[in-house]
Amino acid sequence: MAPTATPPNAWALHSVTQPDNVVELRPSGSLDASTACFLHARLDALVRSGYDEIIVNCRHLQHIDAAGVAPIRHIAEIFDQLGGRLTLLGLDLPIDGLGEGVLPFAA
Repeated sequence: MAPTATPPNAWALHSVTQPDNVVELRPSGSLDASTACFLHARLDALVRSGYDEIIVNCRHLQHIDAAGVAPIRHIAEIFDQLGGRLTLLGLDLPIDGLGEGVLPFAA
């Protein structure tokens, strides 16, 4: 489903394409049910663009819940099957309604 509203300004893609074909997405604000569709669309487009790795840098997020994380989990599973890697960085917040060990955190 395509988003019908305008995504939050903070959801601009900061592309850091490196020689090893990596791109970084830096969302800020809230990652919840109201922004999940924008994240899913953005991640899906990046997977289709042929990147080898997508980094979701979460250091500017102020709130995150299970509904907001669902797109990350979904795209991470698909991307893994295609031979790609989706990594989360800088997530220092508790995730409302989600257990541990279910996301692809960087070491």
